[in-house]
This record gives sequence, structure tokens and C-alpha cells, in this order.
Amino acid sequence: MFFDRKPIPQADARTFVDLGFGYAKDCKNVYLEGRILAFVDPATFRLKVRGNAHPHEHGDRHEPGRNHKGYHKTKFNVYYGDKKIDAMASTFKEIGDGYAKDAFNVFYYGKKIEDAHGSTFKVLEGGYSKDSFNVFYYGKKVEDANASTFKYTGNGYGEDTFNAFYRGRKIE
Repeated sequence: MFFDRKPIPQADARTFVDLGFGYAKDCKNVYLEGRILAFVDPATFRLKVRGNAHPHEHGDRHEPGRNHKGYHKTKFNVYYGDKKIDAMASTFKEIGDGYAKDAFNVFYYGKKIEDAHGSTFKVLEGGYSKDSFNVFYYGKKVEDANASTFKYTGNGYGEDTFNAFYRGRKIE
């Protein structure tokens, strides 16, 4: 078996499956770009890909390819790409647009969002999301936004009872 013309000597040719986006697995291991992902169970590993593009932390678009990352859950651990994240596998779920949560925490493309509460977190539209206390825009906290009254109004705009926001920034 090969990845980018480099042999993968430990791969089992009889059970080897190319999963796409640089991932593969056989009966013994899961691989990312030819490297073994330690502590990942090939029997429970599944590759989930949603849509054909995703925004990066700066809000731009990137077509998935060799370096595409995604969330992956085994019985006891959660991974984003080849990195283990601090999430509780038993309550972990993807909720869309790069967001995922467990009972307590929220993640945006594998990075934990500080001040976000998993139990009440929900994805809105236009890059916005919120929990009971805070509003977020592409995973970053929106200052001065009132979560209880915040709503997305379209074309990058959102508003609460007292303020209007454009692309996550308060309009003065």
C-alpha cells in the first residue's frame, strides 16, 4: 500500500480501505496521509464529511482535499483530524457548520470555544450561534450581544433588543 508514492509497510493489503481525504484504514490501524493514528480503533472509526466546503476560523472558504479534517469518535475518545480533543465521547455530537458539542463543551473545527455551554448551545444562520449566555460568530464571542434576544436577520446582520451587529461586530 502507498500514500503519495511512499510505501506504508505496516498496512494490511487484504483489509486496506481508502476512505478519502487522506484517511485509510485496515484491520489493525487507521491512517492519515500514510501515518498511523495512535489509539484510534479501526473497527469503530468512521469518516464523516458534510458538504463540499467549510469556513476556516477567519470565515473564508476552503475546498476539502488532502488536508481535510473532521470529527471522529471512537468508543472512548473524540478526534479532530489526527488530534485528540478534550470531549466526552458518550455525549459528543456534531451539530453542523463545523460545530460539535458534548454535555459541557462546544467545539468549532476542533477548537474548544471558551465561554460556550454545550447544554444550551445551538447554531443559528449566517455564521452565528449562541447559548443561554453568549452569542458567537464563526466560533468567536460577539461582545455586547444579548443572547436571550439575539436573532439573525440576514446578509451577515444580527440584532438583539439594544444593538445591531454585522459579521459579528457591533454597529455603532
